[in-house]
Amino acid sequence: MSEDIFSQFFNLFNNNDSDVNWELSKQINKHLNKDSSEDILKLSNDQLDLNEIFRFLELNIHNAGNFDSEQTSIQVLEPSLYGEWFLNSIQHFDFSKFSIGELPGGLQIGNIQSSIIGMQLGNLAGMISKNMWGLSQFGIILPQSNILAINKNKYFERIDQFETDINELALSLLTLEVVALTLGKYTSPFEKIIENLEKASKEMMEGFKDLDLDPSKMANPEDMLQNFSGLEGFDSSKLIEEIIAPLSFYRGVIKSKAKSLNLIQDNTTYDLLMDLSFTISESPLGEIEKSIDELDESTSLFFDFLVSSNSQYSIDDILLDKELIPSRSEIEDPISWAARTSLPPI
Repeated sequence: MSEDIFSQFFNLFNNNDSDVNWELSKQINKHLNKDSSEDILKLSNDQLDLNEIFRFLELNIHNAGNFDSEQTSIQVLEPSLYGEWFLNSIQHFDFSKFSIGELPGGLQIGNIQSSIIGMQLGNLAGMISKNMWGLSQFGIILPQSNILAINKNKYFERIDQFETDINELALSLLTLEVVALTLGKYTSPFEKIIENLEKASKEMMEGFKDLDLDPSKMANPEDMLQNFSGLEGFDSSKLIEEIIAPLSFYRGVIKSKAKSLNLIQDNTTYDLLMDLSFTISESPLGEIEKSIDELDESTSLFFDFLVSSNSQYSIDDILLDKELIPSRSEIEDPISWAARTSLPPI
């Protein structure tokens, strides 16, 4: 990087025109994807017409009559552009309540809060675009967009993992992604995420307690990049570790709603595609995948409990109220959730 690029980044970091420094988040996403290789797509890509499959999905969703999808087009994107699409698609949420507060010792964040938030979201976008086949993989239901974006190679890699009809696999994955996007209309899941991101942010700031974060005292912008090692060494997976339980719950919601559309003959295909035990690897997401995978069975049992107990709350009721979204201990013990939310005993 040239000194001029460092200076541009320094200027971006000091931009405080909004609650989130979106331009900084996009630059970080690009930086994290700079080494993304142009992988050779496997046979699945040659055999699939995603536009045709999407039109079939669109028609059948509208005919279902009980599901409101706003996606009008599909785009297959390279990782960096997929990350940018993600950032553009979460800007409809209200980030004004997201407050990091102050650093240890009472040092105020001041005019760099929007940049710290932008930095975290940029890291999150980079993590998603480099490692995930789509939003449904981890139950990310924050974005809203009329474009159904496909993370090019990761999407086709997922299809190629299974020896079954690729058109049904492709349709099922698109359905999961459409459901995830449509659920972005609910604000409570986002508010739950924000609460946990605040906690993660404050914990992150603990690691900076010995640093001088006042931009006015930094003579060399490169020093800022080295201090904020997030571009190279910040473990963005920590943003997710705080929200394992809600993400697992959201994954369950996505699967449940996808199955209710009855678009494929065998609904267990959704379970197969969402099974993270097939993806656990040495990637930065490996530990997160393992944690969610360990909770998956309990999450499935939690949804069975909602049905068997004739719960007074539907899935949509729970998504409307963040206080109803279960914690990890409540997913593992649904009766404790029932007690907390005043459900009648079984």
